[in-house]
Amino acid sequence: MSNSMYFELDFGIFAQPAWRPHTNWTLALDQMVEEAQLADKLGFDEYWVGEHHSGGHETVPLPEMQLARIAQVTDRIKLMPATVNLPYDIHDPFAVAERLAFLDQISHGRTILGFGGGALMSDMEMFNATDDEMKDRMWEAIDVIETYLDAEEPTDYDGEFYQYEARMVQFPTYQEEPLSSVAGLTSRSTFYNAAKDGHRPLSISFIPMEAPNNPACVSLEEAGEAIEEGAREAGRDPAKARQSWCITREVYVAESKEQALEDLRSGIEGYYEYMFDIGLAPFMKRDADQEVEDLTVEWMVENVPFLIGSPDDVVKQIKALHDRVGPFGQLLINHHDWGLPQYKWNQSLEWFAEEVIPAFQSRLGPRAYSKQQVTTYEEPVPDEDVFKIGPQDTLAADD
Repeated sequence: MSNSMYFELDFGIFAQPAWRPHTNWTLALDQMVEEAQLADKLGFDEYWVGEHHSGGHETVPLPEMQLARIAQVTDRIKLMPATVNLPYDIHDPFAVAERLAFLDQISHGRTILGFGGGALMSDMEMFNATDDEMKDRMWEAIDVIETYLDAEEPTDYDGEFYQYEARMVQFPTYQEEPLSSVAGLTSRSTFYNAAKDGHRPLSISFIPMEAPNNPACVSLEEAGEAIEEGAREAGRDPAKARQSWCITREVYVAESKEQALEDLRSGIEGYYEYMFDIGLAPFMKRDADQEVEDLTVEWMVENVPFLIGSPDDVVKQIKALHDRVGPFGQLLINHHDWGLPQYKWNQSLEWFAEEVIPAFQSRLGPRAYSKQQVTTYEEPVPDEDVFKIGPQDTLAADD
């Protein structure tokens, strides 16, 4: 859709987080809190924090703790652990239900429940989550969590993987029914089941728009189709299911696309070399036989795609993404430590909030319409010249 009046999105930030291994960890954790405060001030809708346990780059093992810090210094932004990797043997789903209910209480109803099937292979090996039953365990764990968040009296649970007797979460969530998201990567069924069961599906940052000859990943195009199918199976509206779909991309706003590439190139090359080393390159390819050497910065900018450049460039790229993969409801900015001075990253977020987000907010339509009506009005205001409003006056007032 070319008319932004009819194409609306929510926006958030996904802090994996991914820092360079030599980074001052304490400073980085504090900067994450400051970033969330800035996002809250700028009007972003959500802030997500990832869970990882190995690799040296991604070092938040329990995102709920960092989100609890963030909840105390923000006012309105929604908060989500992205994601609690439920098949790991460190995550008892009843305990996860308690943690998430508690986070929702201390955030005064700003928590979104975020669930996933695993992250790094080294994490999965560490916590015994490498077998063929991972997905089944994840879905059963989600059922456990939902069961005990809803239970108003001691309740038994007798599943294939989890069994409990006479348990209940002693305090409810602050919200009557928190939103929930489920991340997908390798299995079309994850997106199908998420939509069927009423969860928000999540696509991660490096998945290509189309991958016609790569069975290793679920492209954005395939994910959208699976979301529609799952919604129909459950009698849900496919359009509403798509509107709940969250897509994560690499985003950076600068004066131009050339400047953005200059700012990011070193950081992109360093981080994606790490991604290739840990075995994630197959999920980034359009074609299974594509060589890793072909996954250059320029290729990823155009094909994944990265959304970078001037504000106008980024608006056009978001619209192009929407045209290619179909409707979705939320765009998440994937936050990395690109090796930039902090002020440049903050400036990118500010430009995005000031000049990109308004292009996808229909509630600004009346203002645009009002300005158009005034600036194209040719008849003089009767009698009192002092009340005349011309184009220059209107623009100055609008600025």
